[in-house]
Amino acid sequence: MTRNFLKTSRLDQFLETLRLFGELHAPTVSESGVHRFAPLEDPGDLFLDYRRTQIPPKKYLLPFREEILRYTGGVYREGHSGAGDIVLFGIHSCDLEGIAYLDRVFLADPADPGYSARRSRLTLIGVSCEPDDFCFCPEKRESTACDLFLTQSDQGFHLASHSVKGEALLSASGHLLEKGPKPSPPPRASGYCFPPQDPQLRFSDHPLWKKFASTCVSCGACSVCCPTCYCFDVREYPALPEGGTRMREWDNCLFASHGEVAGANFRPERLDRLRFRFLHKFCGFTPLQGVNSCVGCGRCKEVCPVGIDLRELTAQPAREKP
Repeated sequence: MTRNFLKTSRLDQFLETLRLFGELHAPTVSESGVHRFAPLEDPGDLFLDYRRTQIPPKKYLLPFREEILRYTGGVYREGHSGAGDIVLFGIHSCDLEGIAYLDRVFLADPADPGYSARRSRLTLIGVSCEPDDFCFCPEKRESTACDLFLTQSDQGFHLASHSVKGEALLSASGHLLEKGPKPSPPPRASGYCFPPQDPQLRFSDHPLWKKFASTCVSCGACSVCCPTCYCFDVREYPALPEGGTRMREWDNCLFASHGEVAGANFRPERLDRLRFRFLHKFCGFTPLQGVNSCVGCGRCKEVCPVGIDLRELTAQPAREKP
């Protein structure tokens, strides 16, 4: 058998080894009790039994605010990210699949320079998890969209490499690994999952859209916490006597201002905005037409203040076409 088993008692030593590859970030709990990915200074702060973080790890690739251009006296300089290498430890499969989707969007030709630079400095280490009632992914499985994946068992972790970086991590941790038993099959989510979508039947004029729109408060929480939402706005911030900065900032398609262009609004009604978001989520836009970008993490259902659950669209029959 291959030496790829890490005993739980050696996890702290493994974490110290990871620091050789960059600043270590992992799931922790804030003072206010919020689960989040943050720098891990003390291994005792690691909270590996979390279900989901409030904000997905997309924040490492798409900052809330990013300077993309600075201009002074007629001289323009492109913005840049000065962050160093980061090892992101303890990511669930759904969030890894979310990053894989963002890679398809932002690394396509031509690649987004800021995203590409941050992605090249990011090492992804996944870990298996236990689904709860909010999860609706098809199955909790080992994701290959990472450098290294840890499958938990009673006595430790089974390590599997999925990249050159992953092989380097295994090699550096070789003195901590031993032969172990075959891992058990991953648990499945307990809730019902989204089947393949038929956008013509499910999303055109399903009566549930009016129900959702009548309760939605357009807070945008579902978009903020979604691992694959990437709407942004570009804004200019002038500075006196001359110059300024151009910033890219997170935007939200549920906000009334999102559809405003030159005094007109392409999606003035809440129903329009709500349906637009989920059409994008489940049907995709060019060049990812037909690609489902929902990873089933359950954040949108958990954070919605009025309890909107899009799984109802698949639980009830769609309206027949005339």
